[in-house]
Amino acid sequence: MGCEKEDEKIQTSILKMKWIEAYEEKTSEEIEIFRPGDYNDFPASRYRQVFVFDDNGEIKYRVLGANDAHYMAKGSWEYNEKTKILKIYNTDLEKIYEFEIIELTNQVLKIKANT
Repeated sequence: MGCEKEDEKIQTSILKMKWIEAYEEKTSEEIEIFRPGDYNDFPASRYRQVFVFDDNGEIKYRVLGANDAHYMAKGSWEYNEKTKILKIYNTDLEKIYEFEIIELTNQVLKIKANT
């Protein structure tokens, strides 16, 4: 039983990289799928969400502006190992995203919006 609990633990060290939304792979309305930044099989798209997680709790995330211009904004992130909840904050420390991490490997990040 102890091994099963270890298998369920999310290794946040894997999270600390660039992740790009792979919405073409969605099989559920609830689960968002992201691939590593060096993934090359993305078809053309007007907009893909991007998260870049740093070791020090900082994050850069893509924002779609009102004029359809994309830009990267800075913020911070925190992860609760017990609840598997990932929270992302803007520079004013306002929570802008809250996700449950469903799966995390070096090839895929699957998250579910927490409402």
